[in-house]
Amino acid sequence: MGVEVVVEGLSKSFGPQTIWRDVTLTLPPGEISVLLGPSGTGKSVFLKSLVGLLKPEQGRVVINGVDICTCSEHKLYEIRKLFGVLFQDGALFGSMNLFDNIAFPLREHTRKGESEIRRVVLEKMEMVGLIGAEEKLPGEISGGMRKRAGLARALVLDPEIILFDEPDSGLDPVRTAYLNQLIVDLNAQIDATFLIVTHDIGTARTVPDNIGMLFRRNLVMFGPREVLLTSTEPVVEQFLNGRRQGPIGMSEEKDAGQAAAELAELRDSETGVPHIIPQLEASAGLPLRAAVRRRKDRVMRDLGSLDPSAQQEIVKTLTPDERARYRIGAQEPGTGAWPGQTGPVAAQPMPPQDVAQVPPQPPRPSPTPRPRQDQRPPWAEGHESEEPVAARRRWFGRKRDGDR
Repeated sequence: MGVEVVVEGLSKSFGPQTIWRDVTLTLPPGEISVLLGPSGTGKSVFLKSLVGLLKPEQGRVVINGVDICTCSEHKLYEIRKLFGVLFQDGALFGSMNLFDNIAFPLREHTRKGESEIRRVVLEKMEMVGLIGAEEKLPGEISGGMRKRAGLARALVLDPEIILFDEPDSGLDPVRTAYLNQLIVDLNAQIDATFLIVTHDIGTARTVPDNIGMLFRRNLVMFGPREVLLTSTEPVVEQFLNGRRQGPIGMSEEKDAGQAAAELAELRDSETGVPHIIPQLEASAGLPLRAAVRRRKDRVMRDLGSLDPSAQQEIVKTLTPDERARYRIGAQEPGTGAWPGQTGPVAAQPMPPQDVAQVPPQPPRPSPTPRPRQDQRPPWAEGHESEEPVAARRRWFGRKRDGDR
């Protein structure tokens, strides 16, 4: 499973310009997190600070018990081996074919022989649907294929933390949807810790387990998707709905009076909290994402700390089995409370690192996990009699053709 990344009181400036200050959050191990924010709020700077490429003025970034802001160069080098990074443009070497691009980290940072390198590279290329494109140069393929090649290169050292810097940049909506599904599928397979910086609303609403929002040099909120998607925090609600009304203006900050008037008008025409859009699930044949269970356990443990309207919206998303697991029945008439809860509490601002804590419920027995050996990957359906390699190449070839 991926490792936890703990960020405490992080501040970064370039000369007199403050990029962000006092950022505190925890990336839960093995889960997909997304960092949002208007252009120029320092999201990419945050990624570079996490991997130690930029040194913050204050704060800590703790990974495996090591504060990378103050550790030695040797320790920082070792911690960086835990990371894989997908850069915004793929950052491929134009003079190398895809195979050599993806093999580059293995040749630079390991002592593996060429036969072992070939095995690892082809395995990662298969995971991202690039089998058969080994000899192509970056200039000969589409933007979607370059993104997938960059992702394969990020995976070759088997990282426990993967950073995605605007992976949807330059892609059309269809290719973005394919890439989002690929990210979810990869998380199901390797259970690493993912952090995605993006502007894409569709990605933010459907992919992550956790969402964070940077605005006006601060981390406005960070927490499970259910909490952010039902939030009435003006800047979060405005961004996730992609509308003009709210604190965000063309030059990031809007006149406070104008923003207040726009929000008042919206409140008059709207009722309740925003609806929760379903999260993407892993493709058929892949294991269930363990991150989903872990996140929902946290959300349900903290349900009583949320606004009653948000509680109702979250409970609507639970399956019958989940309702039974969390002992959630019908709402008690006239109380606004759910069975097992002490009643609704007043809406509270969420601390930067997570929602407020309430006493945990007793542990519930885990359902029997789906046996992986009985699952069939999507490329095998209907082709049981063929060699596995041939069936995989046919299936991934159809996906590859769609990126052109």
